[in-house]
Amino acid sequence: MTEARAWGRRAEQLVDRSASPLRRPCHADKRWAWRRGLLGEEIRAVLRTGVNEEEIQATAERLLNLAA
Repeated sequence: MTEARAWGRRAEQLVDRSASPLRRPCHADKRWAWRRGLLGEEIRAVLRTGVNEEEIQATAERLLNLAA
């Protein structure tokens, strides 16, 4: 799934390679970019107005599961 998600994206969208520009993104880089995107979506969902405590708790649980 990670490779499929990364397929149509440029290397710059997946990882910052300024320190080693000739190196292509590895699978771990792609996975990390995907995880970062998912975390960003979760955080933006909680920051919207009108969120109740139950939604915040559910999001916190999802984030903790992603981090594990």
